[in-house]
Amino acid sequence: MARYTEQELRYLRLLDELQDTDGVDVRYEERGEIEEATGEAPEAFALMEEWQGVRLAPQLQRAFLRFDGISAHWTLTEDGAALGGEFSLRHLPAALFATGETLVHDDLPSDVRALYEEFRVFDEQPRTGAGTLAALRIPTVVTGTLSPEIWYYDSSDGAFRLDVDYAQYLDALLVTKGTFGWQYLYADVNLGESGLGSVADDLRTMLDVFPRLFPGHDYADLRTRLEART
Repeated sequence: MARYTEQELRYLRLLDELQDTDGVDVRYEERGEIEEATGEAPEAFALMEEWQGVRLAPQLQRAFLRFDGISAHWTLTEDGAALGGEFSLRHLPAALFATGETLVHDDLPSDVRALYEEFRVFDEQPRTGAGTLAALRIPTVVTGTLSPEIWYYDSSDGAFRLDVDYAQYLDALLVTKGTFGWQYLYADVNLGESGLGSVADDLRTMLDVFPRLFPGHDYADLRTRLEART
């Protein structure tokens, strides 16, 4: 049996938090097998450079996960609060093969088409059909060491660059539990605009109930980000 890294244990604890918390209904959970063939982070990063010609920044190795899939879909069932979330992560070597080609269609402007073609998807919400995903942006031509831009795509609103790197995204996911729309807290948006008001309401609910349900996390930064966007 594979020995989990500390990073992998953090995500198993996340699933435990959801399962063990009264008032949270876990509709789906996946605790995938460890893909030992990829090796530890240094070996996996070397393989990605060999396969794809992408030399990822060494500081991203701390976030490396080897699960062939780890995911959850949950809803909040207490206090009459309507809130839900989902995440479905694939490890980095698999993400480099998960292109954004399915987002491309003939009506897109050429610059948007080019952007989507550079997406490599690592987080999705497939069970709720929300039409959202998070992706690394891998340029067509890569020179030197790369810490990829992180983009969030919503089929209703398009794509937004997030002001986090891959490791920071995964850190934030541990706190937000994949609450729908949490990524907007890291985007340059006004959540008071038409179409995003319900997202702001959900994030307010998250920040109202999560400190009580999951008291072991710090929500100060998320509160500051929400205030700055509403």
